[in-house]
Order: sequence, then structure tokens, then C-alpha cells
Amino acid sequence: MKKVVVLAGAALAAVSLTGCALLYPNWGTDQDPSDSATPTTSATPTVTPTETPTPSESPSKALGNADVVLFDAGLDLSTSPAKLYAMADVANFAENGGQCILVFTSGSTTKTVSVSAEANVQRTQCALMELPVTGLPKGNATLHVKYESANYVGETEKVSVVVP
Repeated sequence: MKKVVVLAGAALAAVSLTGCALLYPNWGTDQDPSDSATPTTSATPTVTPTETPTPSESPSKALGNADVVLFDAGLDLSTSPAKLYAMADVANFAENGGQCILVFTSGSTTKTVSVSAEANVQRTQCALMELPVTGLPKGNATLHVKYESANYVGETEKVSVVVP
């Protein structure tokens, strides 16, 4: 019984002294908490110049691919003046700040209309794109939509339209 009491007392002493180590702020040093902190010699910091890359050396950010979907395009004759229109969105991400560009091409004539794009749940939606027919060359032409932002680029396939 004496051995049990002695072992229990030794274990209790070890546990209580271990707790002191957690409370002593300078554990592992020979500094007494009442000693004033005297600074030792300090090294003078050295400044190392860094080279800034020239614009040609800076790495360019690779832009992601925008999966642009043209889901409606055509000619609206019910308005005055008549308008070519396109509705599109980007299917593979949702972001704000990009722009959608309707590109009309007929022969050597190219006209563009830029509109804003905004996040819409899981997609990026383009505002309605309209281009007045007035002044456009008559006959066969093509339309396609491009998407551009700081992070992504992409465009749709070209679709044929006939300007009356």
C-alpha cells in the first residue's frame, strides 16, 4: 500500500510541475522574468535591389476558353428601322465585367456592336445585341458573337443572314 501511495504522490508531483512549465513565459531560456530585456547587437538590414522585368520578359496570362452560344439571331423587320439582332451567352462560367460583341460581315464591310455581359447563376449572359440595317450592304452576310473579358475569350460559329 505504501508503494501505491508513493507512486501516486510522485505522479501528482510530476503533473503539477509540468503545469508550471506551461505558465512560465520564458521556458527553455535562462532569462528570469524580472530581468529587463536588454537588446543584443542588431544587424543592419541590407537592401538587395530586385530587377523588374521589361514588358517583353513578363509572362502573359493565358486566357481561358469561353464557350459562347448563339441561341437566337436574325432580322427584325417589325421595328423602324429594321434591325439585325443576336442573343447569346457563355455556357461554361459565370462572371461579371466581360463584353459580348456582335460582328456583322458583308464583303469588305464589318460592323460591330458591343454590349455588357453579367453573371447569371451558372452562365454569363450577354445583353441583347442589335444593329440597325440602315446603311448596311444588301445581300448575303454573316453574323457571329465574340466574348472578351480579363479572364476569357471565345466566339461562336458564323451564321448566314440576308440583308433586304
